[in-house]
Amino acid sequence: MVLILFVFAIAVGTVITQSIWRGKSTNEKLDIIFKRTVDNKKVFDMAINIESADGKFSYKNSAGNMQENSPFAIASITKMFTAAVIFNLIDSGQLSLDDTIEQFFDTSEIDQLHMYKGIDSTGTITVSQLLSQTSGLPDYYTEKTGDGTSYEDELVKEDAAITFEEILERSKKLEAHFVNGTEGEAYYSDLNFDLLGKIAEKVSGEKLEILYDKYIIKPLTLESTYLSQMDSSFAPIYMGKEKVFRPIYLSSARASGGIISNASDLMKFLKAFFNGELFSPSNIENIEWNKIQFFPLEYGKGMMRVKMSRLMSPFFPAPEILGHSGSTGSFAFYCPSKQIFIVGTINQTEKNPFQTIYMMLNCID
Repeated sequence: MVLILFVFAIAVGTVITQSIWRGKSTNEKLDIIFKRTVDNKKVFDMAINIESADGKFSYKNSAGNMQENSPFAIASITKMFTAAVIFNLIDSGQLSLDDTIEQFFDTSEIDQLHMYKGIDSTGTITVSQLLSQTSGLPDYYTEKTGDGTSYEDELVKEDAAITFEEILERSKKLEAHFVNGTEGEAYYSDLNFDLLGKIAEKVSGEKLEILYDKYIIKPLTLESTYLSQMDSSFAPIYMGKEKVFRPIYLSSARASGGIISNASDLMKFLKAFFNGELFSPSNIENIEWNKIQFFPLEYGKGMMRVKMSRLMSPFFPAPEILGHSGSTGSFAFYCPSKQIFIVGTINQTEKNPFQTIYMMLNCID
């Protein structure tokens, strides 16, 4: 699932007067922000878990139909899980960042998948480019085909499955955005991680759900995390004021956005991802970050980064955060300067969680 485009108007509605803060503890400040976020106008459900790296500070809260351990669609945070699987396959020597996709797919499957100015560069796309969204591949989810509709448009109307083969066929109707690997270029596309999921299965000989279980779920003893199936139970998602339930589509999203989890499990995963518990830390060192189409987000090795200068955010501190968010309002980020991990969801497709994330981070010393 693709991240909803947002305008990072961090100064609007974020400045809370010192008189409100005066005499309040950190948890009381967080409670105020939480209650302001769940306004029952744009945000109706929320679950959040915040922890310091040393374990000395924690904050949890939930509202609406959400309980502390309610399962929810983590959407594109799934990409970090997929990246963790890929890093394990690299660590074991089964895969390399320089491997090209023509090594894993028949020519007939991927022919003309990456067409840019009349040239087909599909076969030269590397695992590294897929991980970092630098392949230039189009995004079948948000981009409109010749009939004027996107897959996202279709999902608003009704729940529907899409096969990997249909994803490829739909993508072949769209133009690539640049030559793969062009310096400084990146374009966020679910297709990159759909391909990585299939590559992981082909290399290992195991289904994606088994790989998540093997490399992540069992080692971390996650109790409420799994790849969605058609009969999966999770919190319905808000599209504006309308509650929708899309289990059929979610079961198709798989490597790009198909995982169900809860705030507790997501916190365990996020900490393990950055603490070197799931794969060799070298996999996420020396990351080359590139801007994607959703300002001010950058992307690299299966992760998003928000890093804003004081000039870009003059009214409100915006420290660097690393992790991922999703179109359902889900989020999982690590703030290195504060040594804080923050995960959860606002369970809303039409509002992003970044304003709340930064307001909360700036309450914590």
